[in-house]
Amino acid sequence: MSESQRSGAGGQSRLIWNALWGEYTAQSPARMARREGSDDCSFCADLTSGRVPENARVWIRPNDFPALLPPDGECYILMYSREHDRRFSQLDLEETLDVVRLWQEIYERLAPRYPVVMTWETSGAEIGQTQRHPHGQTYGLSVVPELLRREMDALRLAKEQGLLCPFCRSVAEESDGPRMVYDGAAWMGFVPGWARYPYQVQIVARRHVSAVTGFAGDGAEARELAAFLPRLIRALDRVVEGAMPYMLALHQLADPTFHFHIELLPVGRAPGKLKLAASSEMAWGFWLNDSLPEEKAAELRRLLDEGD
Repeated sequence: MSESQRSGAGGQSRLIWNALWGEYTAQSPARMARREGSDDCSFCADLTSGRVPENARVWIRPNDFPALLPPDGECYILMYSREHDRRFSQLDLEETLDVVRLWQEIYERLAPRYPVVMTWETSGAEIGQTQRHPHGQTYGLSVVPELLRREMDALRLAKEQGLLCPFCRSVAEESDGPRMVYDGAAWMGFVPGWARYPYQVQIVARRHVSAVTGFAGDGAEARELAAFLPRLIRALDRVVEGAMPYMLALHQLADPTFHFHIELLPVGRAPGKLKLAASSEMAWGFWLNDSLPEEKAAELRRLLDEGD
């Protein structure tokens, strides 16, 4: 690898080191050819091609338009349902548990080969979902993204200073507080005091585990998570009186110092209105949240109670 660049097989994708900001970015021109908004769903085609077993409710497939290629990374699609016109929030408990186990399976597959396994879902055309069939994505990545590196630095600094893990501290401080949204036996969900999006929720495992594989896929922790996540998204739908566009991202590392958590980033701020990075946020990384986390957390608690 050169100081500035490293290329995947065939030079179809590459990682570029930005020495000015101290971070990597990826370039993948082949992705411009992906099928955006097409009525021809390649994921539905999996079901008739013999690629997917008849009894499989979820499955892992290669990304037809990978952003990265080995040795830089590997890209996969995680299929959440056989049904084309469903959303993650519409899955029942057992179906959502299948998705959680899928997150665990892809992590176990990629973690031995890559230092970072990024698993996420993008829901809503407003923020880039190009295929409506319910799915998520996973990248095995050969470099640590800047945000994960900053989180890891904060955890290491706390450990060096003999302080409690920042995420363990958040669980203790936010429990029963004004920013709390969900206070469960194994998981805590709250609107962070530093939230960038009005309805941003950070979901933290009460037990200090470093990755989604830190708990059993058929145990109480997995079941609680599978029960809560769709409920929370349905509450967000009620905020915008429709389908809330959101990103759901699993933050995990193999380092035992790390604390597994999920970032739920809804970009709707009111019916028909979006909160997207612009102006000072895009140009300088200085975010402006035009709401108070305490007020939005109270609203989400009320919407959760009014729902299911």
